[in-house]
Amino acid sequence: MASFEIKTKFAINVQGKYVDGGLSVQVTSMCSNPFDEADKIHKAFKRIYDIDLKPEGYLNQGYLEYRAL
Repeated sequence: MASFEIKTKFAINVQGKYVDGGLSVQVTSMCSNPFDEADKIHKAFKRIYDIDLKPEGYLNQGYLEYRAL
């Protein structure tokens, strides 16, 4: 099981909240690409920062980057 750090690439506006570039969460996944289990990333940002990236369309590699830990 691999651990990943997911970061925002640049500043974005999510439902009226300013999200600075570099805001990060950590997730674990059985996949080599954590975006194969994007729901885990969505839940991590929602749980830690109360930011819902999914309806805004920011839950993809265009706005987020990852690296293995």
